[in-house]
Amino acid sequence: MTLAPEQPRSFSHFWEAPHRPLFLASFLCAFATVAWWPLGVEIGLPPPGFEPVVMWHAHELIFGFAGAAVGGYLLTALPSWTGLPLVQGTPLKALLFLWLLSRLTTALADHIPATLLLVLNAGYPLCLATIIFRQTLSCRLYGKAGFGLTVLCLGTADALFMATALTGNPDVSLTIARVVLFGFALLITFIGGRAIPAFTNNWLDRTNRQDLRIKSPWLPRLIAQGALALAIIAMLAGLADAANAALICAAITILWMMRRWRTATALTNPLLAAQHLGFLWLPLGLALTGTLAFAPQTYPTGDALHALTIGAMSGLIMAIAGRAACHRISGDMRANTGFILGALLIWVTTWVRLSAPILDQHTPTILLAAAGLWCLAWATFIAGFRPALTGPVVRPILSGKKHQTATAIPLQTGKRT
Repeated sequence: MTLAPEQPRSFSHFWEAPHRPLFLASFLCAFATVAWWPLGVEIGLPPPGFEPVVMWHAHELIFGFAGAAVGGYLLTALPSWTGLPLVQGTPLKALLFLWLLSRLTTALADHIPATLLLVLNAGYPLCLATIIFRQTLSCRLYGKAGFGLTVLCLGTADALFMATALTGNPDVSLTIARVVLFGFALLITFIGGRAIPAFTNNWLDRTNRQDLRIKSPWLPRLIAQGALALAIIAMLAGLADAANAALICAAITILWMMRRWRTATALTNPLLAAQHLGFLWLPLGLALTGTLAFAPQTYPTGDALHALTIGAMSGLIMAIAGRAACHRISGDMRANTGFILGALLIWVTTWVRLSAPILDQHTPTILLAAAGLWCLAWATFIAGFRPALTGPVVRPILSGKKHQTATAIPLQTGKRT
């Protein structure tokens, strides 16, 4: 159980917190995208109306799946920055509607005028950015308003991807997708580089191992973020060698940053193990992608990117968002079976997908196996996420209480936290 026994576990409170509809939308998008293509098409379902279909696949996993997860995370974090109530009710329903509208129109892109398609797809990022700007600027949190700018950049990249893909320039679209992927790597470094040590220290405190607390210096994190920013700028400027060198530097710095994260100790806690192992795919993926650019005959760079997309991005979305379903009466957090199996299957899926180019005689079978494992991982995880969707909202949403038991608290407090 996740709350006091007397508290109801119904969906009547579903619209009272942004993580509920947006995280669920993200997870369902992850499942449905791969279930439709390649799995569904393989057994005879009609393909999405977006040619080439692989571009639809890439678009939905980057801008649909990850886009909804970003919205869920940022809107969940907003009250801790501003002290304002959680976004809920009608604004949340409108936001989800715009996200769903974008999924529908993208799946029918070949049958919709390009201008109308771009307008309809712009709704979700514009609405999300507006909410973030309104709340952060009203509280004079100008630094946090940068997250609104990040969302606008994501929306702009979405529009450029769609425009180039549908006008016969898939190579340009793939370049845009790579830039966005490394932008997500920068966001993961910024958020995960702080959150994972904090979550780990909270657990160490609660288990009376304060002597193992992580001291997370800001310098390596700053260097890694700078290297990733330089890589993105170099990619946009067409300086491929400089971009790949910066990716390698970022990978080395992130590994340096992680060396004192007590990962071996954290592996005994499934919640933390999912975070540490998911984050580990970030430097591995950056190093692999950057190195292979100088030796492309060794291994396909496009396949290497799955270390970032499946391992790091989806693994960490699962590891952090899934914490919302793991509250216990004591205030501690404990992973449920769905969380553990989902995270484990994502880890296995990453290795299976990366093996496809190596075992080239079995590549089609391995690709289908990886797709099946991906869908099984998300189906299992979604089943375990149900406690986060029902009953009164428990706060803090993504972490346990530090010194007291978890209880449901009123949403409309009007007080700064």
